[in-house]
Amino acid sequence: MSWFSSRSGLATLAMAVLCTAVAPAAAQAPPLAAAEPKVRGTSYVGMERMTGAQVSPDNRHVALLLTDDRGRHVLAISELAKPGDARVIAAVPDGDVHHADWVNEKRLIYTARRTGETIVEGEGGTFAIDIDGTRIQHLVSWTFDLGRSGTRFKEKLLPYGWFFHRSLRDRGDEVLMEERNVRALEDRSIVALARLDTATGQLTRVDGGMPSGALSHVFDRNGDLRIVTTIEQDRHRVHHRAPGSSGWVVVEDRPVLDGGLIDPLFIEADGTWVVRSSRGRDTEGLFSYDPKARRLLPEPLVAVDGFDVRGAITVDETQQLISSAWVRADRWQPVWFDEKMAKVQKEVDASLPPGRVNQVHCGDCATAARFVVESSSDRVPAEFYVYDRASRRLTQLGRERPWLAEGGQGRRSFHRVAARDGLSLPVIVTHPAAVAAGTPAPTVVYVHGGPWLRGADTGWSAEPQFLAAHGWRVLEVEFRGSFGFGQKHFRAGWRQWGQAMQDDLADAVAWAVREKLADPGRVCIVGGSYGGYAALMGPVRHPGTYRCAASFAGVTDLTKMYSGFWTDIAEHYRRYNLTQLLGDERADAEMLRRFSPINRVAEIKVPLFLAHGKEDRRVDIAHTERFATAAREAGLPVEVLAFSNEGHGFSSQRNHARYLEALAGFLQRHLGGGAGR
Repeated sequence: MSWFSSRSGLATLAMAVLCTAVAPAAAQAPPLAAAEPKVRGTSYVGMERMTGAQVSPDNRHVALLLTDDRGRHVLAISELAKPGDARVIAAVPDGDVHHADWVNEKRLIYTARRTGETIVEGEGGTFAIDIDGTRIQHLVSWTFDLGRSGTRFKEKLLPYGWFFHRSLRDRGDEVLMEERNVRALEDRSIVALARLDTATGQLTRVDGGMPSGALSHVFDRNGDLRIVTTIEQDRHRVHHRAPGSSGWVVVEDRPVLDGGLIDPLFIEADGTWVVRSSRGRDTEGLFSYDPKARRLLPEPLVAVDGFDVRGAITVDETQQLISSAWVRADRWQPVWFDEKMAKVQKEVDASLPPGRVNQVHCGDCATAARFVVESSSDRVPAEFYVYDRASRRLTQLGRERPWLAEGGQGRRSFHRVAARDGLSLPVIVTHPAAVAAGTPAPTVVYVHGGPWLRGADTGWSAEPQFLAAHGWRVLEVEFRGSFGFGQKHFRAGWRQWGQAMQDDLADAVAWAVREKLADPGRVCIVGGSYGGYAALMGPVRHPGTYRCAASFAGVTDLTKMYSGFWTDIAEHYRRYNLTQLLGDERADAEMLRRFSPINRVAEIKVPLFLAHGKEDRRVDIAHTERFATAAREAGLPVEVLAFSNEGHGFSSQRNHARYLEALAGFLQRHLGGGAGR
């Protein structure tokens, strides 16, 4: 692949540097204890020992989520000058702190809740607290009905639906909040924007005249709302309110699925916008946009051949310029426009083992002398260090999953595989550590959900590594329709559920057999949501390819995707997008019926494993219940696992681990064991 970046030649791509230096002795992690003799789900999807590092604006402290002796995530603070000396400032009885951000250099805002899909009043919400543990303030509830009266009204407690958006420079204890319409299935737009005083709970609206149907927004350096992106029916519009004007002007108006949409991200000091777009090219990049001329400047700020640039950006608020972009190609990598930070990145990369992805965190990066580094690889979950630039010394803060030894994790590799029609399919392979290179292994085709999203990269990934730990080789295929690989790849998947999208998976299996990666007689297919659908269609579309199939929360009847009873997908999305992406409910009724697993059960000749959350609003559990009944009537061996208080995914790590261990047992019985432990 090739990379392109511009902006006075200052953008630096970390992965272009082949590092040979190793971390200094002081930064080396202590040796790990011997691996457990049994592969446990909690080792992979249980609570991380350390995660969520956030550096304070003044670069003096780092906020961390740590696991305490109860097995719960708590909020802790550590001084960068004294790394490792962390102290807990917030915890939740029978619950976890989930995320924290800095309000200012002395105050944080965080979310906390008890485990479970169904949350009742008093079990969590959004809070603010000073770094010394004082001035704690409950800001947002996790329930709709607050029974607003008495002290609750005086406390100004906001109802569920208000979410933290970002901190505000030079605004004291205030942050920017957004309220989303979380009640109505037909409308999930932003309905309000406000500054919230995290000390008093006082709310000040800042969205006067904002167009309805808002999906995203951009403020200028003065805190004035300038850009709002909306969706109405099948139109994607970008609205602009120029300085000195009270009215909104539509500067972009295109169909929702148009390949030339712009996604505004930031307004720079000279008034130009930084936007994400694929206009004029197949893959998305970052561009400058002139709002007066309504023109995208031709040279991208960052672009990557074969991959969409979809990561976050960071900004220098003093100069009001974009300072970096976080880019996902075959792996995540930073691109720095700031020359100082590009040098810091190079120093950090040279101090850690080759092949690492090293994310450098800082508050005000321009004044920082110390940085927090989040380092990981395909075989190493995140490790956290403090880098002192003056001494060029790394000191380890902690590790996300210290109980997982690097040598026991599977190597992950990226490939481009030709589909039967010539389309290039990105494929990630996880190679079991216990299986020798060049040796075919029993194989799991692991299908991502969506389907219209990016699936995998070569970074460490919990579920594929869990499967590889059993000795199974894992294939993750970015089938046509997946995001992240350009418009051609995305559009090739339109109206292809159960058809060419399904063929892509079988083509990847055939490639793996030719490359002596997969044992052709021992391949199973596994997935969740759309991946669950694909798992059930696999034995139908390609009999003889798969030895068994496992579905979590899989769609089994495509005709039900258009009904609000069967899914919580927004009404406008079902009406306009699904018609193009999946098929027209009426005109394509026969196609939808034909490629629904519920109608093809008699053609399946392999054992099945079905799991689903009882509170799933995205794909109703009736999809699985009806399919299980039909499978039993057809005489198929089928195992069913239902989870109470779980939705379209897992809120409980214990349930997630239980699912993985049950899945592993099913695969062991029908796929056969590998050499892993």
